[in-house]
Amino acid sequence: MPAIKDLRRAFHKAATSIARRPSANCKAFGKDESGAIAIIFALALIPILMMIGAAVDYSRIALNRSEAQAALDAATLAAVKKAEVLTDDEVREMVEDFVAANLPAGVDLNIDLVEISRQPSNLKVWSSGETKTTFMRLAGIESSEFKANSSAIAGDKTVEIALVLDNSGSMGGSRLRALKEAANSLIDILEENTDKPEDLSIAVVPFNHLVRIDTGSKNASWLDKGARSSIHRKNLPPNSNRFELFETLTDPYTNRPEEWEGCMEARMHPYDIKDTSASSTYPDSNFVPFFFPDTHEDHNSHYNSNNNYLSCDSGYWGGWGGWGGWGGGSNNCNTSADGALWDRYGEYYEQKLNSGKGPNDSCYVERITPLTTQMSTVRTSIRNLDANGNTNIHMGTIWGLRALSPQPPYSEGRPYSDDENLKFLIIMSDGANTYGSYQAYGWSSDGRISGSGSTVREMNKRTKESCQAAKDDKVIVYTIAYGNLDSDTTTLLRDCATSADNAYTPKNTSDMIKVFKDIAEALTTIRLTE
Repeated sequence: MPAIKDLRRAFHKAATSIARRPSANCKAFGKDESGAIAIIFALALIPILMMIGAAVDYSRIALNRSEAQAALDAATLAAVKKAEVLTDDEVREMVEDFVAANLPAGVDLNIDLVEISRQPSNLKVWSSGETKTTFMRLAGIESSEFKANSSAIAGDKTVEIALVLDNSGSMGGSRLRALKEAANSLIDILEENTDKPEDLSIAVVPFNHLVRIDTGSKNASWLDKGARSSIHRKNLPPNSNRFELFETLTDPYTNRPEEWEGCMEARMHPYDIKDTSASSTYPDSNFVPFFFPDTHEDHNSHYNSNNNYLSCDSGYWGGWGGWGGWGGGSNNCNTSADGALWDRYGEYYEQKLNSGKGPNDSCYVERITPLTTQMSTVRTSIRNLDANGNTNIHMGTIWGLRALSPQPPYSEGRPYSDDENLKFLIIMSDGANTYGSYQAYGWSSDGRISGSGSTVREMNKRTKESCQAAKDDKVIVYTIAYGNLDSDTTTLLRDCATSADNAYTPKNTSDMIKVFKDIAEALTTIRLTE
């Protein structure tokens, strides 16, 4: 019977082990910590998500409040301009309608109070609003309330603006089209923000390598009619007068005396960077008309074929290339031009110009339009802009200042001391200063544009000096460096501006149009006081 006894023992041992196992399993489960992190993370995730949601809501609340403030400011500005002709109820209605049209979706803004005074128009608006929340609703916060206030005064100051616009060859095509659109949009905005047409005056100063004025000024006292300036006879006969040289030459198309086309040379330094009147006491302060010398004429210091428009050849240059020897010449000269006449006229005496050339060569930029309150005149000037030639930002800048000036050559501007008038100079260029052939400073080797190691560096220096002259006269300067300009030119225009915020660098045509609109908004004579 031993086998049965052994079997009973084995069964008892197994049963005892099974009976004890639940207790051991429970103890093991109580000691197991492998799921604790997941439970803790799950519990912590709820407040983390709440914080993220609250941050999103607060960000949207801040954005909506900013948009509501902008809408209220715009409404206040629009309404204050009409306060003189609207009733109080109509002003309030205008504010409410303007705000409603410009508020983003999901934002409520109530106009609580509108306070109006007139002569001058002054408008104050108080409002309150709320933004509906999304995530913060889980915490029982359904919305967030805010207040927005605005105040505007209708400015009674007059405004004068000179648009100095690059018309060099690189401005052709889409750039010039965009410039015209941008300039017209600026005029539209300024007109809209001006109650009285006589309070807004604009001048247009196109420039390439030259600037050009109305030839109706040829008898003006500030022009160097008496050949007093030291540059008047440079590269010309020793006793010549540029106006007399024009008159002795004959236009081959009309058979009438050649007419000066209105282009100007730069005055001698430092008068070329100043808004100073011409004076008999200071001969170099007089303004000298542009006269491109014949490049074969005896008195010109640069012999080339760039602008050879005289048939006469006295032979002076014969020793330099077979033009008849010293004194030989190739005839076609007026033989009576000797002695005093020679010193006065040289080879120009009673000559008919060769077709396509002449002393007005390269003078084709659009004429300056002086300050005017007639915006139709300004728009016509802008429509007529054309792109050709090199770039001389200095000449555009200093003539822009002169267009704003109360003294000749332009005298339409109000006195610089007039505290009720604001003057703005807007300079736009898409290229660096460049120089070639005979231009505003004569030949580059004449010494009129030297002193900085290179012609371009000296042009940059004088551009900056002209900007400083404007700022010294309390003119507010804006600059627009269009396209991918080199760093020197971008820096130059930034330094020219009244502040870094006034210097813009649009990269494409759409950017340029926006920049002109932004500047127009900044120039309005209405200002926010809150």
